[in-house]
Amino acid sequence: LFLIFIRDPARPLMFSGAFLALVYVATSRLSIVGVGATLFLGGAAYLGNTVSHVQSRFDTWLDPFDPVLYESTGGSFQIPQSLFAQPDGGLFGQGFGQARLELPGGGTILPAAHTDLIYAVIADELGLFGAAGLILIYLLFCARGFKTPLVASDGFSKLLATGLTAVLALQVFVIVGGVTKVIPLTGVTLPFVSYGGSSILANMVLLALLLIVSDHARRDRDRVGPGGLV
Repeated sequence: LFLIFIRDPARPLMFSGAFLALVYVATSRLSIVGVGATLFLGGAAYLGNTVSHVQSRFDTWLDPFDPVLYESTGGSFQIPQSLFAQPDGGLFGQGFGQARLELPGGGTILPAAHTDLIYAVIADELGLFGAAGLILIYLLFCARGFKTPLVASDGFSKLLATGLTAVLALQVFVIVGGVTKVIPLTGVTLPFVSYGGSSILANMVLLALLLIVSDHARRDRDRVGPGGLV
């Protein structure tokens, strides 16, 4: 239903992925996660062949260099330009502010460089090492986020921390995967990096909630003590 009405496959992936993560934490049943993932993939495949706007996203993802597809939809311009920009940085990058974003005459080489394709700009300016370093920071963030449920004492805090971290992890996967052509490209912002007021605000609230859960868990652990006595 999300795919049909909001015309964006990214948010259904984020919400369903976070939901399946919560179900797994609450039940410890991997079979439910497998059934849910199968239903999502089956629904996405069906809508990709029947709903026009979803199908166009899949077509531009599978063959972004098709000139006929570009003339008919105009949707295959971002992915090729992103794939050209990322290796242009090499290992160490062109340097800050040196990415080729615009032509001298005013044309745009890399569209939506400050939002959708910001990871391509980072790979161009900072190179492979800089882009990999950013991914490593996100991985560390997610590792600490998923460690928070392990130290939380109550079930609600465990589920809250798991869901918040899963949403952030899937958000990074969706946009980085789209820019690198691993999955269809969608208009999701890169957390704490892409330009956008609502995205920054939402991710700051997410981070604040994780810190609150972690702080309460550590306070409870210090108050109870290693022996389990107050």
